[in-house]
Amino acid sequence: MLYEIICEQFKQRRIEFLPNLNTVLGDDTGSNSIGKSTFLLIIDFAFGGKDYILKSSEIQRHVGSHTIKFCFMFNEKKYFFLRNTEDLETVSKCDAEYNIISNLTLAQYCDFLKDRYNINLPYISFRDIVGRYARIYGKENLNEKRPLDIVHNESAGAPINALLKLFGLYNVISELEFSLKQRETELSAFKNAQKYNFVSSIGKRKYSANLKELAELEEEKEKISKDLDNKLLDIDSVKAEELIKLKQRLSIVKRQRSRYYSQLLIIENNIKENSTIKSEQFDDLLKFFPDANIRSIAEVEKFHHEIRNVLRVELKEKKEDLNRLISVSQNEIDVIESNIKQIIQIPNLSKAILAKYSGLQKKSETLESENNAYLKLISLTTSRDDTKIRRDQMKKEQLQQLQMDINTRMQEINDYIYSEKKKPPIITFDKNQYNFETIDDTGTGTSYKNMVVYDLSILELTALPILIHDSVVLKQIADEAIEKILKKYKHVDKQIFISFDKKTAYTAESQKILMETKVLELSPNGNELFGRSWNNK
Repeated sequence: MLYEIICEQFKQRRIEFLPNLNTVLGDDTGSNSIGKSTFLLIIDFAFGGKDYILKSSEIQRHVGSHTIKFCFMFNEKKYFFLRNTEDLETVSKCDAEYNIISNLTLAQYCDFLKDRYNINLPYISFRDIVGRYARIYGKENLNEKRPLDIVHNESAGAPINALLKLFGLYNVISELEFSLKQRETELSAFKNAQKYNFVSSIGKRKYSANLKELAELEEEKEKISKDLDNKLLDIDSVKAEELIKLKQRLSIVKRQRSRYYSQLLIIENNIKENSTIKSEQFDDLLKFFPDANIRSIAEVEKFHHEIRNVLRVELKEKKEDLNRLISVSQNEIDVIESNIKQIIQIPNLSKAILAKYSGLQKKSETLESENNAYLKLISLTTSRDDTKIRRDQMKKEQLQQLQMDINTRMQEINDYIYSEKKKPPIITFDKNQYNFETIDDTGTGTSYKNMVVYDLSILELTALPILIHDSVVLKQIADEAIEKILKKYKHVDKQIFISFDKKTAYTAESQKILMETKVLELSPNGNELFGRSWNNK
């Protein structure tokens, strides 16, 4: 509980609080600008709020920079803190004399309070719990027709989601929300891929046309397969292209091997040509050419013989090179033919047939890719829509439970206030919208009473630790209801902070409760919160 607030600039330097109802009293004339709403904003400031600074510019102008000290007590142990108006995001942890020990961020401080109040609710912050039920003049949550809203024109669904989280009914919805966001992200990514042509994008008409064309292509492929003993059925376009390349390479290597064989034959013939001219052959020559110089011819023949001996060594080396090249070519031929056999057991398959089959297969794969993209889009869209339906259905079920619980408790509280004589307020939910009203009674007083009844039901049903109601809320309510509301405030086992004017205008019992729960009383002419008013000339 909040135990005390101290400020050196206050007229009453220290204010100590009660564990249940705490009343800030104004005077009997209902004087304004004495600090009632300001002090409630300071209480909200102690609970991690910012509106005391953001919505009270006249305080900052006239009081200047100042420090608010405050103490909480949990399980008989006190915790001391302070906040300076110059730094909204820092809360200082202090010792019992309010000497600073360390600094916390505002978020860390709010987490501390959430933990000490034993609020074990995921998905919702301490401020989103408390801030919605601190109804103080100057804040935007005073619309009696829209009690769930924390600000004017809050985004659709946010108030309802905050309420579901406060009741602990949002966990299963959150899981579906997370799943829905994943589905939406996947769908968006896929559509972007289609937008930039990374993935095909076709409609239902093209999908149907593709199916028809695929059937025709399949018939053509089957016809080719039958002509080739049904051995092409498992060949895709990639394999078909590979076969074409292998066939082309096989032709090149075979032609190369043939050239090597031709060169080898010539060299072998040259090596075999090693005969010499004998002397008897010279006698035959002399018969026809008696004057021939046989000696010179013999010397030339001897030179040729010597040249052949030299060339024979080179030819043998060339022969070895050609044999090696033939062997390499033959090895490559064997490998290519082996690869071809692994792909298809049709060694004499022509390149023309392969090219035709490859073209058909490529076209089929393109059409299948387009259709798969279409089906993938349908699948992602359906998955997204199904998840959304599941989310909406789960939310509807949770809201029905929430609606029943709140309306039941509001009826109990309303029956207590009016002794079962008047209709209670009713809240109804429809997806991200809600309606709050009393059937057949739209008066201003009833509307503000409804908001008080609603807040009290939430306080009793949930882990909401406090309630703050400014006099602007209570003074609209009919006198007959105020006494019962004050009694209800007093007997709720949580801290409630209210401001109240004109106590003598109400019943003796109401006045008694107000005096018993008074923690601060303010009035004009020096008894304002800061000891003075700055709206006087």
